[in-house]
Amino acid sequence: MSNPVVFILGAGPNVGTSIASKFAAEGWKVAAASRSPKDEIKKIAHHVIAADFSNSEEIGSLFAEVEAKLGTPNVVIYNAYSLAFSPDGSNPFSFSIAEYAKDIAVNTTSVYAAASTALAGFRKLPEAAPKVFIYTGNMQNSLIVPEVVSLGAGKNASAYLMETAATAYGAKYQFYYADQRLPDGRPVMSALSGEAHAEYYFELATKKEQGPWDATFVEGVGYTKFAAERDREVTPAGMLIEHVKKTLKLPS
Repeated sequence: MSNPVVFILGAGPNVGTSIASKFAAEGWKVAAASRSPKDEIKKIAHHVIAADFSNSEEIGSLFAEVEAKLGTPNVVIYNAYSLAFSPDGSNPFSFSIAEYAKDIAVNTTSVYAAASTALAGFRKLPEAAPKVFIYTGNMQNSLIVPEVVSLGAGKNASAYLMETAATAYGAKYQFYYADQRLPDGRPVMSALSGEAHAEYYFELATKKEQGPWDATFVEGVGYTKFAAERDREVTPAGMLIEHVKKTLKLPS
C-alpha cells in the first residue's frame, strides 16, 4: 500500500507547520496550502500550494492538484481562519459587511467546500484506508467573545457542519472539531501549542472509529471532556487573555 496523504489547508507557522512535520516524520505524503507559503513548510511538505481561502470556488481545484501530484487525501485538516477584530466589545457589529463576508467565507463556506470535496475523495479510497477530516476550532461554539463576532459566527457554523458530518457519515468516515483548552477548560486564545496539535491530530488521523466530534484536548493529556456549564458565557477578550497568561505563567 502506498503512503497515505494528508492535506493541510492553512499551513502557517506553529500549528500548521507542526502538523506537517509530524505527519511527514510518520511517513505520510504531505500537501500544504496557505496564502503565502513560508520556506519552513516548503522544506517539510511534498507539495505546496498558494491559496486564497476566501475564494471558496477554488477549493475543489486545490484538491484536484493534490490528487494529481500525491494521490487522494486520506486526511484533510482545515486550519485556516480569518477574523475582523472589534476593539470595542460593546459594539461587536462595528466592522464592514465586506470584512464579515470574508471571514465567513474562510471560516465556514470554504470549510463546507473542503469537507464535501474530501468526502468525495474518501469514497474512492480503499475500505481499510484512513478517511478523516479535522477542523481547527476554538471555544467560541460555547463562549461569546464580542470583539471577534465574525470568527465566532464562523466557528459555530463549522462546529455544526462537523457534528452533522460525524452523525451522518461517522460509520465510515470521521469528522472532528478540534479545540485546544487550558486544563481548567478555558480557551488557550493565541497560546496554541503546535506540538500538542500535531500529536493529537495524528492520533485522530489514525483512529479506526469516529470519536467525539467535539474533540476538546489539553496539551500533554489529549482528549478531555469538559462540562458545559460555561455555555454561552460572555467574556471579553482581554479577560480571557489575562487568564491564559496567568495559567501558563506568560509575561504580561
